[in-house]
Amino acid sequence: MRFLVTNDDGIFAPGLAAAVEVLQHFGKVAVVAPDGERSATSHSITLRKPLKAERMTIFGGNVPAYAIVGGTPADCVKLALGVLFEEKPDCVVSGINAGANIGRDIHYSGTIGGAREGTLSGIPGVAVSLDRTDAAEPDFGAAKGLFYAALSSLRKEEALEGLMNINLPAIPESSCPGIAEAVPDFSLDRYRHMTADQPEGGVLYWLRDRQAWLEPSRPDSDFHLLREGYITVSKIGLAAGHEEEQITPIGGKQR
Repeated sequence: MRFLVTNDDGIFAPGLAAAVEVLQHFGKVAVVAPDGERSATSHSITLRKPLKAERMTIFGGNVPAYAIVGGTPADCVKLALGVLFEEKPDCVVSGINAGANIGRDIHYSGTIGGAREGTLSGIPGVAVSLDRTDAAEPDFGAAKGLFYAALSSLRKEEALEGLMNINLPAIPESSCPGIAEAVPDFSLDRYRHMTADQPEGGVLYWLRDRQAWLEPSRPDSDFHLLREGYITVSKIGLAAGHEEEQITPIGGKQR
């Protein structure tokens, strides 16, 4: 297989290196990633300024790699598929992200935006993220084994298609109970604004991650199953959104 790899943590992120190492067991790998962190850029692309592709000599020099200066993950994939490489990949992989992408995160995540850009071009897209249980640095050594197991299972079941969101638990592979298909838990509002008064007047606002204090709303959700130690796999449609019954119709009346 041929894999195109991107991320939203930047081309020098350890999670990207971990993904490349795993994917090399399955086929050929090429990398096109942002030159720096582009977290929470969703599926945004750059319209009003030029992008620069810098050829990189990393990953032992045997993996074609470009850093896209100022680009988002979606920019990277779009540029790779349309300009940088003549040969199309069989799969676009985005990650491994430092931090889970669960529930509503699928709308905010640059990691998922990169994978989705591949799917829009008719190529299976896989977003991969590693949960973070505390302030410690994520253990991508353990994540490699978990990602290898997940990808092996998907290939064996011939389920590598469409847009998929994989979350890896922050535990050793030996402690993982298995792989579970999960429903994104859209009911959870993970990020809330905090405020602080400025001495000179005015108020500052910033988002705080409340994942550690939230409770899952359903047992088959990505949040619940990831907390239980499972590798979660969610199949996401290109028009992914809240389930119909969760949305109030216009006028407030059910049809």
